[in-house]
Amino acid sequence: MSVVVATGSLPQPPTPLARAAETPGSVRCVAALTVLLSRPARQGSAAIVLPLVAFAVTTMLMLIVAGGTRMFLTDPRTGQMAFLYGVLSVLALILLAVPTATLGAAAARLSSRRRNDRLSTLRLLGATNTEVGAMAVGEASAVAFAGALVGAAAYGIALPLVGLLPFFGGPVGATAVWAGWPIVLAVILGVGLIATVSAAASLRRVRLTPLGVRRRTEAPPRRTRTLVISGIAIVAVGTIVAQFSSVSTVLAPAASIALLLALFAGALALVNLIGTPIVAARGRSMARRARTAAQLIAGRELAAHAPTAWRRVSSIAMISFIAVVGGSGIALTEIAGDEPGMTLFADIRTGVLVTLGAGFVLLAASVGVSQAASVLDDRELIVGLDRLGMEPAELARARRITVMLPLRWAAAGGAVVGVALALPVVGISLVVAPLTMAVIAATFVAGFGAVALALLASRPLVTAIRRGA
Repeated sequence: MSVVVATGSLPQPPTPLARAAETPGSVRCVAALTVLLSRPARQGSAAIVLPLVAFAVTTMLMLIVAGGTRMFLTDPRTGQMAFLYGVLSVLALILLAVPTATLGAAAARLSSRRRNDRLSTLRLLGATNTEVGAMAVGEASAVAFAGALVGAAAYGIALPLVGLLPFFGGPVGATAVWAGWPIVLAVILGVGLIATVSAAASLRRVRLTPLGVRRRTEAPPRRTRTLVISGIAIVAVGTIVAQFSSVSTVLAPAASIALLLALFAGALALVNLIGTPIVAARGRSMARRARTAAQLIAGRELAAHAPTAWRRVSSIAMISFIAVVGGSGIALTEIAGDEPGMTLFADIRTGVLVTLGAGFVLLAASVGVSQAASVLDDRELIVGLDRLGMEPAELARARRITVMLPLRWAAAGGAVVGVALALPVVGISLVVAPLTMAVIAATFVAGFGAVALALLASRPLVTAIRRGA
């Protein structure tokens, strides 16, 4: 009888994670597991610090640019040039919005990838793909919102410094460049939304099983058709630009400016479109003719992941484009000198320099975050090469090649597009002016230097992976 009573009082088996959603404490359980997942562990603190900093930088720069755009659109000091100020400010916002969103998406992917080695453990404990995916996306969203709040706070601290920028003949003041609470909240929510969507999208290419986490990959296609179509489109854009002076005479001023902006955007889009197949072809060639282990690894990496390699440095194309067009504008301001009514040219010069500075920050952050994500994706390769005796310096050289090679193509492509589009507008004398060449050279030096420093930021992550192995 005592046996029967004891049997009737036996405790129930633990509730599997797959049915945890039916219990009142399931939310606390999922939250606790998410907190445990967010620990850096073997991957080092860089795996969580880099995306946090990237989200903060994204938010701060977006708020600064949005505040400046709002100022140029509403400030009465623009006077009769209000329309032109508005067009130029919106152009700067568009040029920086795309790489800013790309940086935010890369940070979200890094945040969701860095703990893939623990996801299969949760699957073994009974968690479903939906529950594990919710934890992963929730963690990425939490890091994004935390970084966005830090970036908003940094924006508030930097407002007095931003207010010292000279526009309209003097410092604009912190009040003028304040974006306003609605825009601040919208940017914070937008950064969080980008992170959530990007993290969820990255999980679509991941197959979670109790035996491990595997990336769904396909053989990279050869984009010969893309190159042919892009070549035809480039010729068409060049023809329109060459005849722009004739076309603009039959259009209204607003339509002419809109057409010019569309040509600028189309040309940059074409550069990004043909960049991937060029990098893939260059990687295949390097792998076939490799003389060192670093060249072989870099060539295969570029051939297999050309879109990722191009995406991480594509911002330099925009920066080079701004350097050519903006450098011509700065050369024009020097010719104008301090003549009355030339405040607009001085403001254009300041705007170009601010846009270039923001572009450098975005480029460095994007490369650093993308490299960290690449390190986590290639962890097994890094461990295998380390066990085979490959020197850390040789591995670092291979990773440097995978960044610097597409960087050179992107910088050259952006500069060529800038020259092609600036010639019909300002003439060859301003494009090849010494000041323009100085701006372009300084941009290349600063851009490549920023990327080199960003590469160093991923070194601790590689070291942590090698030590953990």
